[in-house]
Parts: sequence; structure tokens; C-alpha cells
Amino acid sequence: MRPLFLTLVCDFCDGLAAEEDVWDLGFVVWRGRPMPTEEYVFATREDAETWRQMNGMVGSPILPVRAPVKFRWRKSTGTLKSVVIADRLVMIYPDRRFPAGPYRASLVRE
Repeated sequence: MRPLFLTLVCDFCDGLAAEEDVWDLGFVVWRGRPMPTEEYVFATREDAETWRQMNGMVGSPILPVRAPVKFRWRKSTGTLKSVVIADRLVMIYPDRRFPAGPYRASLVRE
């Protein structure tokens, strides 16, 4: 016997899963580097804003990112003790078409 058909299913393409239901959300202070690039990911937009102001990057936008694996959050140990950040740098990709894995995320198109 020979297989006659090959069927592939994309939960996002077929409308079975919404990206926000599956992927974890974080925020980056975008420096405009070529992608993929490693960046700090913050738990909230307010944490990213605090970090941006303290580093003199007021002109840099704060963009949401989504990851297929949950971020592991921790309190910052640097000069900003109140900021919640991912436990290590995260590789940021331009869209969700990248090899899924920990410490990888993509920009969210708003």
C-alpha cells in the first residue's frame, strides 16, 4: 500500500488557535538592530518604560513580543531592583516563523 495524501494542519492558519491564547507576552525596548537579535524582555510595558528611561533611550519604541515557551521572570539584580525581566537575553525574530524553543520570541504586529 502507498499513502496517497499528506495533510498538514496549522492551528493559527485554520483559526483553531489564536496567537494570544498560546504564546507568552513580553515587551522589549526596540533599538532597531538587524534581526534576529538578542534583547532584554520585560514582563510589563511599565517595566520596559522604567528601564528605557534609566538608560537614556527615550526615543526607542517599546514593542510587544510573543514566545512559544513561557518566559521565566525574575526581579532585576542591577540598579533597577523593581523591574521584572526574563531570566536571560531572548533572541527576537521579525515574525513567528522561527524554530520554536526557549529564549526565542517574535515581534507582535500591532
